[in-house]
Amino acid sequence: MNEQSIPDKIIDEISDLPRTVPLYYEDSYMREFNSEALRIFNYNGKVYVILKETCFFPEGGGQSGDVGFLQFPKGQLKVVDTQAVGEVIVHVTVPVSGSYAEGEQVHGTIDWKIRYDRMKHHTGSHLIFSSIKRVLGLEELMYMGVEVGEKKGRIDVSYGKPISPSQLMEIESLSNKVCFENRKVKSWFTTREEAERTYGKSLGVTEVTPSGRVRVVEVEGWDVALCCGTHVKSTAEVGLIKILDRFRLQKGVERIEFSAGEYAYKHYEWAMRTLNELSRILRAPTQNIVHEINLLLDEKRLLKEKMEKIKNRLIDAEANELLKQAKSFSEFKFLSKEIEDVEARDLKKMATILTSKD
Repeated sequence: MNEQSIPDKIIDEISDLPRTVPLYYEDSYMREFNSEALRIFNYNGKVYVILKETCFFPEGGGQSGDVGFLQFPKGQLKVVDTQAVGEVIVHVTVPVSGSYAEGEQVHGTIDWKIRYDRMKHHTGSHLIFSSIKRVLGLEELMYMGVEVGEKKGRIDVSYGKPISPSQLMEIESLSNKVCFENRKVKSWFTTREEAERTYGKSLGVTEVTPSGRVRVVEVEGWDVALCCGTHVKSTAEVGLIKILDRFRLQKGVERIEFSAGEYAYKHYEWAMRTLNELSRILRAPTQNIVHEINLLLDEKRLLKEKMEKIKNRLIDAEANELLKQAKSFSEFKFLSKEIEDVEARDLKKMATILTSKD
C-alpha cells in the first residue's frame, strides 16, 4: 500500500488535523503505547484511525507500514497497514470485536516480530550499499530503489556493467564483517543543507518534512545516508546477511536481493541440508561434491556420445534394410513404411540416408 491507497474522501477530511507524534523516532524499539483516537472513518469495510501519537511506522523509505492491534475500551481493531498523509499517520484497520469511538483512549501494540525483522533488513541494506561502493571502487553510487520486508530486501543501483559473482561474494563478506564488528547505528534530524555540509552531497534522496528537516542514519565508520526508516541500534543485531540473487533490471540498473538475520540463516540451513543430501546420494564427503558432480557430468557426456554413435549405426542399418524393400518405378524408387517410437530427428537422419543412396 501507499498514500494512494487512502481514499481521497479521507485525505480531504484529515488535511487540517495536527501532526501525529511519531514515537518510533523517539524509540524504534517501542512495542506498545497509549494514545487518543482523534478521528475514525469507516469506508468500504475498513476502519481508518488517526491517533494523537503512535509507534506504528507508516510506509516509507522502502519499508512497509507496521501491522498490529489497537485496543479500545470496548473493542479491538486489527491494523493491516499504516500510511502517512503529510505528517498525519493513518492506521488502516479491520474490526475484530466490540465498539470503538473518537475521543476514546487507545492501547496500540505493533507486531514486533515483523517490525524487528524489517529493521534488520533496513540496516542491512545500508551495509550492503556501502559494501557495493567499496568493492566496485566508487566514491558515489546512485540508489535507484530499495525495498525491505521482514523476510528479504532488495537494492537497485545504477552501474554500467553486471556485478560479477566474485564481486557479490566480496560484497556479502564485507557486509557480514561489519555485522560482526558490532558497530553503532545512530539517527537524528537536521536540515539537508547541514547534512550535506557535514557529509557531502551523496547522501541519497529521502522524504523532507514540512519543516524542512531530513533524517540522517549513520553506521559508525561505515555509512551515512538520509533515511526515514526504522533501524537497529548496532550492526550485530542484523546478525547475518545473505545475498540471494543479482540480475539486470534494465540497462544500467543492477538489482541485488538479500536476506538478513533469521531468514539469512534459514537460507544457509537449506543450503547445508541440500549439500548433505547430495553428499549422501553421491556417497562422497561434502568437500568433494563438486569434483564428484563433474565426474558424473563427464561420464554422462561420454555415454551420450557412445549412444549417439550406436544409434547412428542402427539408423544406417535400418535404412539399408528398408531400401531393400523399395519398389522401382522407372528411374524412381518408392518406399512406404510405418515406423513407430522414433524421434523426429532420427527419422530425418534416416530420410537423409535413404535419399542419398542409389
